[in-house]
Amino acid sequence: MRFGKWSAVLSIFCGLGLLSSYVFASDYPQGMEYIILVILFYGSILLGVLGLIFTVIAYIQKEKGFLKNVALIVVGLIWLVYLVAYILIMIGLSFGGP
Repeated sequence: MRFGKWSAVLSIFCGLGLLSSYVFASDYPQGMEYIILVILFYGSILLGVLGLIFTVIAYIQKEKGFLKNVALIVVGLIWLVYLVAYILIMIGLSFGGP
């Protein structure tokens, strides 16, 4: 079984799920929209973790190819986006306000 391929597929779905949960969310989600957003967000996190697990298995089995690295790159980029957003929010809060 090629774990690198599944790692890449799951990590790409993770990124798309997280992106879509933020893009389609309204300011105050209610009802079915809230349920869909929760499923998208936590499902994406689960897919990202599974992608990382498959990456580790691919490295243990010494699979060749680039696909086993895709999960690390995608999850790393997601973490980088969250880190940059957090830093920019803290900078905005420290310079703004009364």
